[in-house]
Amino acid sequence: MTTSPDPVEALREQFQSEDGFLVELRCFARWDKAAFARLVAAMQRYLESAGHGEHLERWMAEGFWLHGDMVKVLSSPPEFRNALGKEYLDAAYQRLSDLACWFFTGASIWEENSLAPFEA
Repeated sequence: MTTSPDPVEALREQFQSEDGFLVELRCFARWDKAAFARLVAAMQRYLESAGHGEHLERWMAEGFWLHGDMVKVLSSPPEFRNALGKEYLDAAYQRLSDLACWFFTGASIWEENSLAPFEA
C-alpha cells in the first residue's frame, strides 16, 4: 500500500483501503503489525498537520472512532493475546484511544505533540 505525502489523503488511504488494517482484522482475523504501524502513523501525521481541525469530515470522525472501538472488540479473542502479547495489544489499544482523544478534543496528551512511532 502506498502512502500519500498529503496527511489527509494518507489518512483516507488507511481508513478506506480495501486491504487496510481493519479490513484484514475484521474479515480474516489477522493482525498485521506493519499495517497497524502505518495506520497509527497516518493518524498521527494528520493530527500533527497544520490543517487538523480546520475542516473535519464525517469519514474522519468515523475512522478515528471506529478504529478505536472495533480493533479492541475484534482482537479480544485469546488467540490474539497469545500471538501478540498482552503488552503489545494494550499499547496498541492505548495508542488508538490517545489518537482518538487528540482528534476529538484537539489537544494532544503528549508533550509538544511528540509521540514515538509505534513499533511493528
